[in-house]
Amino acid sequence: MADKPTYTVSRIPVSTLGSGHELSVVVHRLEGTSSGPTIGITGGIHGDETDTVEYVRRFLELMKEQQFSGSILAVSCGNPLAYESRTRNTPTDMIDLNRVFPGDPNGLLTHQLANKIFEVFADECQYFVDIHCGGIFPTVDYVYLHGDEGMARSAGSKVLYVGASYEGSLAFCLEKRGLHTTVIELGGGRVNGTPAAERAGAALGRILTYAGILPGGLEPVGEQIVVDQMATVRPHHGGMLLSGLSLSQLGTILPKGVAVGTVVQPQTLETLEVLTTPFNRSVVVLAREAFSPISVGDYGFMFGREAATRD
Repeated sequence: MADKPTYTVSRIPVSTLGSGHELSVVVHRLEGTSSGPTIGITGGIHGDETDTVEYVRRFLELMKEQQFSGSILAVSCGNPLAYESRTRNTPTDMIDLNRVFPGDPNGLLTHQLANKIFEVFADECQYFVDIHCGGIFPTVDYVYLHGDEGMARSAGSKVLYVGASYEGSLAFCLEKRGLHTTVIELGGGRVNGTPAAERAGAALGRILTYAGILPGGLEPVGEQIVVDQMATVRPHHGGMLLSGLSLSQLGTILPKGVAVGTVVQPQTLETLEVLTTPFNRSVVVLAREAFSPISVGDYGFMFGREAATRD
């Protein structure tokens, strides 16, 4: 048995861009100190969710010093073109990578990229975790409760969303392929990302323990709230969003009709719109703190409907 995992990095070519630069999928592989299952991990599928790249980097650095069974395959930055431009979609064709899996080797650039990423995980992995965050301005905190329920619960988030992943998302397609999957939504926004990075590392460690890759048992995670519907509160006007919430309220429950944000016209400074909670028991899963610029239809806030209620 090896004392430490074996770490390798490989590049899978996707295409030559019009600039002449090569686009590739960079895959990090850690071979454990004994045989066992393989888990796949992705970050940076959306380019504005930059913190997830650091979540994966920190976790890999930690696992390089651990003894574990099986293998870890990680793509830390799934869409490097979107990452560079800090955009949700690929700037070349303006397609959301996480809506076109399993991809198409003969499609547009984003379809070809999706196809290469899908192939990294589809045949080799038994488990898969896709990590997302709130983006440049919002902060988020919940886990998708689908695929392997125990795996999702083991991540330790207070809020669990029972709805399925988007069709065309990587987790959705890998789940259909037979993998145990979950999606973590954690962190982001204009805050110190270190606490979220530490929580992401702990969540991944718990998932690896659940999968039998790391030794030991799982400690109870405490009370968890299940929501069965998500509502994104988007403004009808752009400007400056003045938030009425603090990030400490993520995971808390608010009644319907509570004012959570005000959109102000940046030139005249008049109030254009007040954003309110949508459900009788609205669980806060994505919020902005203090003030931030916002565009029409952008992510303002997200609320889950507690599964025990119907309104």
